[in-house]
Amino acid sequence: MCGDFHQFPPVAVGPSEALYSQGCRVKRELPDQVELCVGMKVMVTQNVETDLDITNGARGVVVDILLHPEEPPLSPTHGVQHLKHMPSYVLVKLARMRTSHLPGLEPSVIPVEPVTKCYTIRYSTPDGLHVTRWVRRLQFPITPAYAFTDYHAQGQTISSVIVDIARPPSGGLNLFNLYVALSRSSGRDTI
Repeated sequence: MCGDFHQFPPVAVGPSEALYSQGCRVKRELPDQVELCVGMKVMVTQNVETDLDITNGARGVVVDILLHPEEPPLSPTHGVQHLKHMPSYVLVKLARMRTSHLPGLEPSVIPVEPVTKCYTIRYSTPDGLHVTRWVRRLQFPITPAYAFTDYHAQGQTISSVIVDIARPPSGGLNLFNLYVALSRSSGRDTI
């Protein structure tokens, strides 16, 4: 088993290296770690609650991070701080939501809780054995959203966009990709 936020020690060098070398798709869209701060723009990476429009690609801003009860207090004078325990939840103000507000929270603010995903990893041991292991991960289904692909931009209107039309390092670029990226803005003056 592997844990994030340094909750658990690595099982062994082999599985840990194999885990971190896997792509995000293999890890069920959960990144290795999530860097968060209040005021950060984020995007939901999976369908959490479709009835409320908390879906893959939904954008918002972190308004608070509720720490685990055993987490030592954070120092306001330090910069980046690594947590010993995963936060209980993150409050995110969504750009759009189907319900006006949830009781006890500001309008459009929702609690995002960690989700568990399971997947397999394959790696070779130093003596040449091929090993397959099941991994269960607990992580927040959000990622920083200061930039994103045309795939995640589909169906959204964004106030201002900067579009990079250079050939991507993997995959390809076609007219559909270009159309999606350029048509996300509300007009020519905001591209």
